[in-house]
Amino acid sequence: MGYEIMKRTTVLKLSLVAGFLLSLMMSGCAPVTLSSEPSGAQVYIKENDQLIGKTPLKVNLMANAKELVVRKNGYFSKTVVISPIDPESINVQLSRRDMVLLLSEPEGAELFVEGVGRVGRTPYRLDYSKPWRTFEVKAMGYAALSFTIPEDPEGNVTIDLQRDDSVLIVSNPKRAEVFTVDGNSLGSTPLAVPTGEKRLLELRKVGYYTKEFEVDLESQSPFMVELEREPVVLVYSEPAGAKVVHRGVTLGVTPYRQLVKDDMDLEIQFDRFITKPITIAPDSPREVHVALEPKPYVTIQSKPEGADLYRSGGVELLGTTPVEVLIEKDTAFEIHKQGFDIKPFTLSSESKREVVVPLKKTIGVMEKVVKIDSKPSGAKVYRQGGAEFIGKTPLEQHVRGERTFELQLKGFKTKIVTVAPDSADNVVFALAKDESARNVTVSDPLLNTPSSF
Repeated sequence: MGYEIMKRTTVLKLSLVAGFLLSLMMSGCAPVTLSSEPSGAQVYIKENDQLIGKTPLKVNLMANAKELVVRKNGYFSKTVVISPIDPESINVQLSRRDMVLLLSEPEGAELFVEGVGRVGRTPYRLDYSKPWRTFEVKAMGYAALSFTIPEDPEGNVTIDLQRDDSVLIVSNPKRAEVFTVDGNSLGSTPLAVPTGEKRLLELRKVGYYTKEFEVDLESQSPFMVELEREPVVLVYSEPAGAKVVHRGVTLGVTPYRQLVKDDMDLEIQFDRFITKPITIAPDSPREVHVALEPKPYVTIQSKPEGADLYRSGGVELLGTTPVEVLIEKDTAFEIHKQGFDIKPFTLSSESKREVVVPLKKTIGVMEKVVKIDSKPSGAKVYRQGGAEFIGKTPLEQHVRGERTFELQLKGFKTKIVTVAPDSADNVVFALAKDESARNVTVSDPLLNTPSSF
């Protein structure tokens, strides 16, 4: 009996508690304290944008949850949902709004403002100090869209553009021209091309092979078309303006453009520079750079100036110092000046670009010009040993000391002669006939017997 009374009492207490809780929920007496960091943010009911207070704020809840928006100037707004089962206190962390970006999918859409024109591309930094709120958003191959940015974004704003019935044609390289198969130009890439059924198009660019391709509504946009470069080689030289020569024919001057279908041997020529041969082929780099080396010109000066410069032997006068001479191999020279000793010297292609030759005054030695002749005349004159040809008799020579020469004439014996400052102005040397040249035995091809002549 006592057990039954206790049981009824417990049930009655539980019923009272449940009724109290139900009454509390129905009466809206389940408050939640909403705070923010930083504090002082305005709280709105999201459904009707009704301001209900500032944080920290006690919010009385009915049985249903509430969707609230927390806003503060200079910060991104934040949406929160609170319900009777939430803790008694909720803190909202707001992020400082230093920069808001307007993004698009696809990226790189153009943005236009009515009365202003084009203001940029996405991603675009929104400036809330400007009155622009509505943008016209355009991208090739996509339908244009008018979009108004929110006053209190909860983060960066993204616009999703919808494809239209066109395909964006892009190319590598850029700015190639798109044609229909019957030769009508549609424009240059990147280019949005309307599609329905399959379309056969051509892509053209100077220096590249034309390429045909097909697009339709199923084609991926952007549609990339790769062009293959024609085997065109651009030849550059340093210095510029050099001749480009092929098999002795001048094709042009650098920079020079050449379509190459087979290997091609060229010479790059420029005055006072060493000619450089090159070979270009279909697989050569698009640009070929040729550095030309200057020819080894040497400026010869004497001290004192105004001396005569001769090739060795004193026959060929090259000029009066200073004289510029091209030295491509070892070359012997002499410098003559009245009252100074003859100065022999040798230069090579490795010599300095400017050479100063000091002259020594003549002391007690007479210099004169001796005319060397032979009988018969016309003999070849060589330095002693026959290594260097000087000229043919009659021949004038500057003589400052003894000088020895060889005279050679066909049918005559070689004659060694010497002249000196005290020689006569004109010296004639008689040549002896070479009798051995007459006693030559040969075979007669007809008789097959020796014969003399």
